[in-house]
Amino acid sequence: MPQNKKVEFALLLVATLGIMSGITIVSSLPLISKTFANIPHIEFLSKLMLTIPSIIIALFSPIAGIISDRFGRLKPLFVGIVLFVVGGSSGFYLHDFYIILIGRAILGIGVALIMTASTALIGDYFSQEKRHQFMAKQGMVVALGGILFISSGGLLAQLHWSYPFAIYLIPIAFIPYLLYTLYEPKIHTEHKDSAVEAKLLPVYITAFFIMVLFYMMPTQFPYLIINQLHGEPKTIGFIIATAMVFNAIAAKQYAKIKAKLGFIQIYAITFALFASGLYFIAFAKSVTILFVTTIPIGIGFGLLLINTNAWFLSLVPPHKRGKASGILTSSLFLGQFSSPIIFEPIVSNFGIQNLFLFVAILSTLIALTLFIKTTKNPL
Repeated sequence: MPQNKKVEFALLLVATLGIMSGITIVSSLPLISKTFANIPHIEFLSKLMLTIPSIIIALFSPIAGIISDRFGRLKPLFVGIVLFVVGGSSGFYLHDFYIILIGRAILGIGVALIMTASTALIGDYFSQEKRHQFMAKQGMVVALGGILFISSGGLLAQLHWSYPFAIYLIPIAFIPYLLYTLYEPKIHTEHKDSAVEAKLLPVYITAFFIMVLFYMMPTQFPYLIINQLHGEPKTIGFIIATAMVFNAIAAKQYAKIKAKLGFIQIYAITFALFASGLYFIAFAKSVTILFVTTIPIGIGFGLLLINTNAWFLSLVPPHKRGKASGILTSSLFLGQFSSPIIFEPIVSNFGIQNLFLFVAILSTLIALTLFIKTTKNPL
């Protein structure tokens, strides 16, 4: 395998850790609630298994970015992997609920270090054209990894609630290959560039906003399927997995799409696709119609996250990649954490399907605005 292909493969392995961190134990949450039923407010506390890593990542990522710029990319990356393994797998061998919550916080610190360092490495290793090609592969691998980890976590949870936590031990097998393949990029001389922060602010805001929308699906979808459309729990996993298939297909095509379209044009198309899927959801009368929505929504989000990362790396100079990657990661996970909080008042007052209708209208307006903007500036 040529050296550049080995580096790509190593970074693709690292990319799977981000998706692994959040969804692996989803199927265990109801079982955790039952196992620790003697703990007051356990249903709420069990949901912290998912939200604690997100808020820790959001808070710690800017610090991780500064560390990455000061001490290099590889040291934070490998420390992050160790923390990921130790904190993530804690639920497999430690059966004290509160200690497991501490483990989830440690996992969050690990993910912050991993995502910040790996994003900076992508910028360091690849030219812009190669970067788009790599990020297309990365998006596909992340989507397929999501399907694998959701399925594996669900199967293991049927055996015992703690077994999905064992999946977090997998990165131990990655470490020898990463040590052999990855190399520290050259140190970039820092120089003052006050315009960089101003250029990156729209990227950070966009990253926050798209994650607020993205996490509307896993946080609101299950209640729509179970409570209103009277579906079965397994249907949730099937629909999410189907969406991820289209996510992977779209992501693989990103480099070809980017060669013909600018960043704003891609955003316009993705918001239009997202809106079309949401309209179907808003007026759905059965679970079957939800499978139709996986096509535009899966394709849309398959392009959306990659486009944001590519836009970001096209703007940030080498000497600021670590710090800026930390802020980007923070923006993404702050959006993830905030999503259910932002949408809860709408759901409480107007219902879940009206929430989807409201966001569909908002997405349509965004798409129209961006289409108009692309007539003036296609980038």
